[in-house]
Amino acid sequence: MNHKNKEELTISIIEIVKEATRSNNVSKDSSTETLSEWDSLAYMSILTEIELTYDVEITEENINNFDSVNSIVSIIQNN
Repeated sequence: MNHKNKEELTISIIEIVKEATRSNNVSKDSSTETLSEWDSLAYMSILTEIELTYDVEITEENINNFDSVNSIVSIIQNN
């Protein structure tokens, strides 16, 4: 697993979300509620990249918890 500090991790997650949403308007406060480009297809792309990059298991129990940059950072840090 990649061990990064919170700031580096946040930057990395922002880049993943930017790539998946094709939006440059992504910040640490971005979420599915604030970014219209973060649709279901982008959500799946983000989940796939998170699983591959950070060795995080996506399950039925946690699949809905990856809906903001901050929550993704928190999940990875606590993994």
